[in-house]
Amino acid sequence: MAPRSTITVTTPLIETYHKKPYAAISPRRPELSQKGKTVVVAGGSSGIGFAIARAFVHAEASHVIILGRRDDVAQEAAADLLKEAIDGASTKVSAVSCDIADLADTEKLWTEFKESGTIIDILVMNAAVVGNSGPILEASLNSVWNAFEANVRSLLDFAGRLYKQEGGEDRTKCFINLTTTGIHNHYSETAVFPTYGLTKNSGTLLMQKIAQDTDPKKMQVLSIHPGGVWTKMGKSHGVPDDAYDWDHGKSYR
Repeated sequence: MAPRSTITVTTPLIETYHKKPYAAISPRRPELSQKGKTVVVAGGSSGIGFAIARAFVHAEASHVIILGRRDDVAQEAAADLLKEAIDGASTKVSAVSCDIADLADTEKLWTEFKESGTIIDILVMNAAVVGNSGPILEASLNSVWNAFEANVRSLLDFAGRLYKQEGGEDRTKCFINLTTTGIHNHYSETAVFPTYGLTKNSGTLLMQKIAQDTDPKKMQVLSIHPGGVWTKMGKSHGVPDDAYDWDHGKSYR
Protein backbone atom coordinates (compact mmCIF):
# COMPACT_ATOMS: atom_id res chain seq x y z
CA MET A 1 0.00 0.00 0.00
CA ALA A 2 1.19 3.51 -0.75
CA PRO A 3 1.11 6.54 1.56
CA ARG A 4 -2.22 8.32 2.00
CA SER A 5 -1.43 10.95 -0.63
CA THR A 6 -1.00 8.36 -3.41
CA ILE A 7 -3.63 5.75 -2.53
CA THR A 8 -6.44 5.58 -5.04
CA VAL A 9 -9.00 2.87 -4.45
CA THR A 10 -11.41 3.24 -7.33
CA THR A 11 -12.89 0.90 -9.89
CA PRO A 12 -13.52 1.89 -13.52
CA LEU A 13 -17.04 1.59 -14.95
CA ILE A 14 -18.82 1.56 -11.58
CA GLU A 15 -21.28 4.44 -11.29
CA THR A 16 -22.20 3.97 -7.63
CA TYR A 17 -19.51 3.07 -5.10
CA HIS A 18 -20.85 1.80 -1.77
CA LYS A 19 -18.59 2.15 1.24
CA LYS A 20 -20.82 0.26 3.66
CA PRO A 21 -23.16 -2.73 3.43
CA TYR A 22 -26.72 -1.86 2.44
CA ALA A 23 -30.12 -3.52 2.77
CA ALA A 24 -30.35 -4.92 -0.75
CA ILE A 25 -27.38 -7.24 -0.17
CA SER A 26 -28.12 -8.26 3.40
CA PRO A 27 -27.47 -12.00 3.78
CA ARG A 28 -30.48 -12.17 6.08
CA ARG A 29 -32.87 -11.46 3.17
CA PRO A 30 -35.02 -14.57 2.55
CA GLU A 31 -34.35 -14.52 -1.20
CA LEU A 32 -30.60 -14.68 -0.53
CA SER A 33 -30.90 -17.71 1.73
CA GLN A 34 -28.13 -20.31 1.43
CA LYS A 35 -30.04 -23.09 3.17
CA GLY A 36 -28.85 -26.51 2.13
CA LYS A 37 -25.45 -25.22 0.95
CA THR A 38 -22.05 -26.34 2.20
CA VAL A 39 -19.55 -23.50 1.99
CA VAL A 40 -15.76 -23.46 2.30
CA VAL A 41 -13.95 -20.17 2.97
CA ALA A 42 -10.17 -20.37 2.60
CA GLY A 43 -8.59 -17.77 4.85
CA GLY A 44 -11.76 -17.49 6.90
CA SER A 45 -10.18 -17.09 10.32
CA SER A 46 -9.91 -13.32 10.24
CA GLY A 47 -10.26 -10.21 8.14
CA ILE A 48 -12.36 -10.25 4.98
CA GLY A 49 -12.60 -14.04 4.97
CA PHE A 50 -14.15 -14.04 8.43
CA ALA A 51 -16.70 -11.43 7.29
CA ILE A 52 -17.59 -13.59 4.27
CA ALA A 53 -18.00 -16.68 6.44
CA ARG A 54 -20.18 -14.66 8.82
CA ALA A 55 -22.41 -13.59 5.92
CA PHE A 56 -22.95 -17.23 4.94
CA VAL A 57 -23.81 -18.03 8.56
CA HIS A 58 -26.34 -15.18 8.52
CA ALA A 59 -27.72 -16.60 5.25
CA GLU A 60 -28.32 -19.91 7.08
CA ALA A 61 -25.97 -22.08 5.04
CA SER A 62 -26.13 -25.67 6.27
CA HIS A 63 -22.40 -25.96 6.86
CA VAL A 64 -19.69 -23.28 6.82
CA ILE A 65 -16.11 -24.59 6.83
CA ILE A 66 -13.25 -22.17 7.34
CA LEU A 67 -9.68 -23.02 6.38
CA GLY A 68 -6.67 -21.51 8.13
CA ARG A 69 -3.01 -22.32 8.56
CA ARG A 70 -3.16 -21.91 12.35
CA ASP A 71 -5.53 -24.45 13.85
CA ASP A 72 -6.04 -22.61 17.16
CA VAL A 73 -6.97 -19.37 15.42
CA ALA A 74 -9.30 -21.17 13.03
CA GLN A 75 -11.05 -23.03 15.85
CA GLU A 76 -11.55 -19.80 17.81
CA ALA A 77 -12.99 -18.11 14.72
CA ALA A 78 -15.38 -21.01 14.12
CA ALA A 79 -16.64 -20.73 17.71
CA ASP A 80 -17.23 -17.00 17.22
CA LEU A 81 -19.06 -17.62 13.94
CA LEU A 82 -21.37 -20.17 15.52
CA LYS A 83 -22.54 -17.47 17.94
CA GLU A 84 -23.66 -15.47 14.89
CA ALA A 85 -26.08 -18.16 13.74
CA ILE A 86 -29.74 -17.16 13.60
CA ASP A 87 -31.84 -18.63 16.41
CA GLY A 88 -33.44 -21.83 15.20
CA ALA A 89 -31.08 -22.25 12.25
CA SER A 90 -29.29 -25.58 11.85
CA THR A 91 -26.06 -24.04 10.59
CA LYS A 92 -22.92 -26.00 11.41
CA VAL A 93 -19.54 -24.25 11.54
CA SER A 94 -16.25 -26.12 11.31
CA ALA A 95 -12.58 -25.17 11.15
CA VAL A 96 -9.89 -27.11 9.33
CA SER A 97 -6.16 -26.47 9.41
CA CYS A 98 -4.91 -26.24 5.82
CA ASP A 99 -2.17 -24.39 3.94
CA ILE A 100 -3.66 -23.81 0.49
CA ALA A 101 -0.17 -23.49 -1.01
CA ASP A 102 0.85 -26.93 0.25
CA LEU A 103 -0.25 -29.61 -2.22
CA ALA A 104 0.02 -32.34 0.41
CA ASP A 105 -2.30 -30.36 2.68
CA THR A 106 -4.86 -29.79 -0.05
CA GLU A 107 -4.79 -33.45 -1.11
CA LYS A 108 -5.47 -34.44 2.51
CA LEU A 109 -8.30 -31.90 2.78
CA TRP A 110 -10.16 -33.05 -0.32
CA THR A 111 -9.59 -36.71 0.51
CA GLU A 112 -11.26 -36.10 3.87
CA PHE A 113 -14.17 -34.36 2.14
CA LYS A 114 -14.61 -37.38 -0.14
CA GLU A 115 -14.34 -39.96 2.64
CA SER A 116 -16.86 -38.11 4.81
CA GLY A 117 -19.29 -37.62 1.92
CA THR A 118 -19.00 -33.83 2.18
CA ILE A 119 -20.05 -32.16 -1.08
CA ILE A 120 -18.90 -28.55 -1.42
CA ASP A 121 -21.39 -26.20 -3.08
CA ILE A 122 -19.56 -22.90 -2.69
CA LEU A 123 -15.81 -22.34 -2.41
CA VAL A 124 -14.41 -18.91 -1.53
CA MET A 125 -10.68 -18.42 -2.09
CA ASN A 126 -9.74 -15.52 0.17
CA ALA A 127 -6.36 -16.65 1.56
CA ALA A 128 -3.39 -14.90 -0.03
CA VAL A 129 0.28 -14.05 0.37
CA VAL A 130 1.29 -10.39 0.11
CA GLY A 131 4.97 -10.97 -0.59
CA ASN A 132 7.92 -8.67 -0.12
CA SER A 133 7.87 -4.93 -0.59
CA GLY A 134 10.23 -3.26 -3.02
CA PRO A 135 11.26 -4.17 -6.58
CA ILE A 136 10.64 -7.77 -7.57
CA LEU A 137 14.22 -8.34 -8.71
CA GLU A 138 15.47 -7.36 -5.28
CA ALA A 139 13.38 -10.10 -3.68
CA SER A 140 14.48 -13.72 -3.59
CA LEU A 141 13.25 -16.09 -6.26
CA ASN A 142 11.70 -18.31 -3.59
CA SER A 143 9.68 -15.50 -2.01
CA VAL A 144 8.22 -14.42 -5.34
CA TRP A 145 7.47 -17.98 -6.43
CA ASN A 146 5.88 -18.77 -3.06
CA ALA A 147 3.40 -15.97 -3.76
CA PHE A 148 2.59 -17.53 -7.14
CA GLU A 149 1.97 -20.87 -5.43
CA ALA A 150 -0.40 -19.30 -2.89
CA ASN A 151 -2.14 -16.75 -5.13
CA VAL A 152 -2.23 -18.52 -8.49
CA ARG A 153 -1.53 -22.24 -8.27
CA SER A 154 -3.92 -22.67 -5.34
CA LEU A 155 -6.76 -21.25 -7.47
CA LEU A 156 -6.09 -23.79 -10.20
CA ASP A 157 -5.77 -26.58 -7.63
CA PHE A 158 -8.99 -25.82 -5.75
CA ALA A 159 -11.04 -24.93 -8.84
CA GLY A 160 -10.12 -28.25 -10.41
CA ARG A 161 -10.96 -30.17 -7.25
CA LEU A 162 -14.34 -28.44 -6.88
CA TYR A 163 -15.16 -29.00 -10.55
CA LYS A 164 -14.20 -32.69 -10.47
CA GLN A 165 -15.52 -33.66 -7.03
CA GLU A 166 -17.65 -36.78 -6.98
CA GLY A 167 -21.26 -36.53 -5.93
CA GLY A 168 -23.75 -33.72 -6.15
CA GLU A 169 -23.60 -33.65 -9.95
CA ASP A 170 -27.12 -32.24 -10.03
CA ARG A 171 -26.05 -29.20 -7.97
CA THR A 172 -24.42 -26.15 -9.54
CA LYS A 173 -21.10 -25.37 -7.82
CA CYS A 174 -19.79 -21.85 -7.30
CA PHE A 175 -16.12 -20.84 -7.16
CA ILE A 176 -15.42 -17.34 -5.83
CA ASN A 177 -11.99 -15.72 -6.22
CA LEU A 178 -11.35 -12.75 -3.90
CA THR A 179 -9.25 -10.23 -5.79
CA THR A 180 -8.04 -6.74 -4.95
CA THR A 181 -8.52 -3.23 -6.26
CA GLY A 182 -4.94 -3.67 -7.44
CA ILE A 183 -6.15 -5.64 -10.45
CA HIS A 184 -7.72 -2.38 -11.66
CA ASN A 185 -5.05 0.03 -10.37
CA HIS A 186 -1.89 -2.01 -10.65
CA TYR A 187 0.43 1.01 -10.47
CA SER A 188 -1.24 2.61 -7.48
CA GLU A 189 -1.95 0.79 -4.22
CA THR A 190 0.11 -2.30 -5.13
CA ALA A 191 3.21 -0.31 -6.04
CA VAL A 192 4.84 -1.00 -2.67
CA PHE A 193 4.02 -4.73 -2.88
CA PRO A 194 4.49 -5.56 -6.57
CA THR A 195 4.54 -9.33 -6.08
CA TYR A 196 1.05 -9.13 -4.59
CA GLY A 197 -0.27 -7.08 -7.50
CA LEU A 198 1.38 -9.33 -10.06
CA THR A 199 0.13 -12.59 -8.59
CA LYS A 200 -3.40 -11.34 -7.91
CA ASN A 201 -3.62 -10.13 -11.51
CA SER A 202 -2.30 -13.49 -12.71
CA GLY A 203 -4.77 -15.40 -10.56
CA THR A 204 -7.68 -13.33 -11.81
CA LEU A 205 -6.68 -13.86 -15.44
CA LEU A 206 -6.49 -17.59 -14.75
CA MET A 207 -10.04 -17.55 -13.38
CA GLN A 208 -11.24 -15.60 -16.41
CA LYS A 209 -9.85 -18.33 -18.65
CA ILE A 210 -11.45 -21.06 -16.54
CA ALA A 211 -14.79 -19.21 -16.63
CA GLN A 212 -14.63 -19.07 -20.42
CA ASP A 213 -14.13 -22.84 -20.58
CA THR A 214 -16.64 -23.89 -17.94
CA ASP A 215 -20.35 -24.53 -18.30
CA PRO A 216 -21.93 -22.20 -15.68
CA LYS A 217 -24.65 -24.79 -15.12
CA LYS A 218 -21.95 -27.05 -13.69
CA MET A 219 -19.76 -24.45 -11.96
CA GLN A 220 -20.09 -20.69 -11.79
CA VAL A 221 -16.79 -18.80 -11.59
CA LEU A 222 -16.73 -15.34 -10.01
CA SER A 223 -13.91 -12.90 -9.27
CA ILE A 224 -14.82 -10.09 -6.88
CA HIS A 225 -12.97 -7.52 -4.84
CA PRO A 226 -14.29 -6.20 -1.53
CA GLY A 227 -13.06 -2.62 -1.83
CA GLY A 228 -10.43 -1.01 0.35
CA VAL A 229 -10.64 -2.71 3.76
CA TRP A 230 -8.09 -2.30 6.54
CA THR A 231 -7.49 -5.59 8.33
CA LYS A 232 -4.90 -7.25 10.52
CA MET A 233 -3.06 -8.44 7.41
CA GLY A 234 -2.64 -4.86 6.25
CA LYS A 235 -1.52 -3.83 9.71
CA SER A 236 1.06 -6.62 9.82
CA HIS A 237 2.55 -5.30 6.57
CA GLY A 238 2.90 -1.77 7.88
CA VAL A 239 -0.24 -0.21 6.42
CA PRO A 240 -1.44 2.52 8.84
CA ASP A 241 -5.11 2.63 9.75
CA ASP A 242 -5.32 6.26 8.63
CA ALA A 243 -3.80 5.66 5.18
CA TYR A 244 -7.21 5.83 3.53
CA ASP A 245 -10.89 6.37 4.23
CA TRP A 246 -11.42 2.62 4.40
CA ASP A 247 -14.58 0.89 3.26
CA HIS A 248 -16.76 -1.04 5.74
CA GLY A 249 -14.96 0.44 8.74
CA LYS A 250 -11.41 -0.37 9.76
CA SER A 251 -11.31 -4.08 10.41
CA TYR A 252 -13.03 -7.44 10.53
CA ARG A 253 -12.04 -9.38 13.63
